[in-house]
Amino acid sequence: MNAIAQLFLQNKKVNITVLALSIYCFGLLLFRAKITNSIYLFFLIWNLVLAAIPYLITTYLSVHRLQRKTTSILFLVWLVFIPNSFYIITDLVHVVRSEEHLFYFDLLLICSFALAGFLLGILSLQSAEIILQKTIQSQRFTNFIIPIICLLNGFGIYIGRELRFNSWDIISNPIHLMETLYGALFSAETLLFSLHFGTFIYLAFLVFKNITSFSHDQKTV
Repeated sequence: MNAIAQLFLQNKKVNITVLALSIYCFGLLLFRAKITNSIYLFFLIWNLVLAAIPYLITTYLSVHRLQRKTTSILFLVWLVFIPNSFYIITDLVHVVRSEEHLFYFDLLLICSFALAGFLLGILSLQSAEIILQKTIQSQRFTNFIIPIICLLNGFGIYIGRELRFNSWDIISNPIHLMETLYGALFSAETLLFSLHFGTFIYLAFLVFKNITSFSHDQKTV
């Protein structure tokens, strides 16, 4: 329990904001279930849980001083799960299945979950940048690797949305996953999809980073 409290207090203001946004998302989903007597879109809860895993990992790494080997292992696990944070934005495809009188409600509902997941991803990516900088102590390497990670996130989203794999398949179905990825890796569709989403994630990361930096600078004036 103390470990959870320590993680929460690591960045209390941000965590309260994320928690409030998540509660709002769940509230919308429960309201929809009440008025429609349907649990359609409840998969968004699981997607948001998966989106939170990378943030929890980087928060843990920020709080605890670990051996480099342990940090490297956790960072690899983080790299596997981080695309889940940005994947939720593609759940907007489900809006087309909404009934006409629920269209805008469902649009707001899915956008709320997408915002929560995307925010968790950007926050986690920002923490990962700091962790890498402290571990490797090379700003040039960090500036190079973050865009690469964003492109890998774009590829991860493609794996989930188009190829219909998830993070657990690395353990449960690795051979089929590798065979499918080998066949799709060099296709123009894969490269363009990954580049498109990877660039969007990187630009969003830069915007968020500059906004938070500007806010910090304003406080110190």
